Amino acid sequence: MIEEGVRVNRNVLNKEQFIKQLKKKLVEEAKEVQESNNREEVIKELADVSEVIKAIIKEMSLEPQMIEEERQIKANENGTFCPKCYVNFIEVASDNKEVISYLESKNRPYKFIKGINE
Repeated sequence: MIEEGVRVNRNVLNKEQFIKQLKKKLVEEAKEVQESNNREEVIKELADVSEVIKAIIKEMSLEPQMIEEERQIKANENGTFCPKCYVNFIEVASDNKEVISYLESKNRPYKFIKGINE
């Protein structure tokens, strides 16, 4: 890269530091997906996301099947993305503390069901 007039300043990270930086990079790449404007850009940015995910899997000694199994469990519990559907909020009974706690921990919007437990 020196021939191109670029010098990279780098240091060697330990495993914990490297995983932390990979997670930060994943967020950065996901933002680039969000900002992409066309199909070609999305493909390129998702390729970057995929590369970072593969690196995290490798560094944490995970198996891709573990992630797929968890994805299926979550899909069964929470459902999957349906085309062009967006959840604005979830209605929940005011005394359903377990669900309210979960939604708040995930910063998910909810409203109380009117007429129930008021």
